[in-house]
Amino acid sequence: MKASHLMALAVVLYVVKRWATPGETAVNVQVVVGGAFAILVVAMLDQGKTEGIAKGFAWLFVLAAAYNAIPVISKVAAGKPARAKPAVKKAGA
Repeated sequence: MKASHLMALAVVLYVVKRWATPGETAVNVQVVVGGAFAILVVAMLDQGKTEGIAKGFAWLFVLAAAYNAIPVISKVAAGKPARAKPAVKKAGA
């Protein structure tokens, strides 16, 4: 598998994690630009002598994205809220 494909998988996992988390916009300009930049840099390294380095970075990104996304996705799949709602303080209390 090419490193650029692994980076695309990492970006998709990150977007899914943001989508499953209440209060976060799944896709915004920062996510699109950051994801495209990361994929571009790894794709440029994914040739010749630096191919191994690119694959190493890509696997690290996939593991980090999965580490963050899997707990949130499993909570949502179980029907639980991904994040506890903050306690509301009563006025004057």
